[in-house]
Amino acid sequence: MDHDRAKLLTGKIALITSADTGIGPATARALAADGAELAISVRSDRPEPDFVEELRRNGTKISVFPIPSAINSEECIRLVRRVIGTVGKLDVLVVNCERKFQWQVDDLDLDEDALEVQFAINVRAAITVIRTAIKGMNDQGRVIAVGSIVADRVGTPGLADYAATRAAIVAFCKGAAHDVGPRGITVNVVQLGAIDALLMDAPAAQLEAEIAANAMKRLGTAQEAAAAIAFLASPAASFINGAIIDVDGGYNA
Repeated sequence: MDHDRAKLLTGKIALITSADTGIGPATARALAADGAELAISVRSDRPEPDFVEELRRNGTKISVFPIPSAINSEECIRLVRRVIGTVGKLDVLVVNCERKFQWQVDDLDLDEDALEVQFAINVRAAITVIRTAIKGMNDQGRVIAVGSIVADRVGTPGLADYAATRAAIVAFCKGAAHDVGPRGITVNVVQLGAIDALLMDAPAAQLEAEIAANAMKRLGTAQEAAAAIAFLASPAASFINGAIIDVDGGYNA
């Protein structure tokens, strides 16, 4: 961490959901580097992530809230209320949670239960977290939802249902931006393309296809995605509301 940089989030409290998955660790480090106090949710069936102790050693105040892997709306409400009861009102919320299943709509073996889980987590749980957190958020707060570029451009068979869940979050955040804009709260979405932390287990052929599909001909890094989130959380983004920022290397260009 660069301790000489401006601490734009000093005195702010940020909640990051599912901080132990995807770009969560990089986002925690980026917000901590800007001076934020962190509250993070992590899977209860996993050990505490290594980055938690790393951040504490560097002086970040961080509270950890275990959650079940099969989280539902009631669990989301309890999580946010527990966080606010522990750390006080929130200033920044980063909603980083998703399930991704791939089936073509005409597949006879399509797993309806899995698709229901995908919808429950990607849409209902995410919206519940946002709605509950906003009620306990300070004015001038920031809400950033981590989404996917497939909300705009699918490009691959088998992603219709997943893309629908990602598009739903975009629509919700645009509507929420109108609702809470008068309080100075901004609600934005960072849509991710081919990011290394999301493709760690992908086969070589998929990685090659992902790289070929974007204009920069490489994977993005979790740190690059986290930088966009940190910017939207900062005072510099105070007039950016209801916006979509694509971190996709030009896939959607």
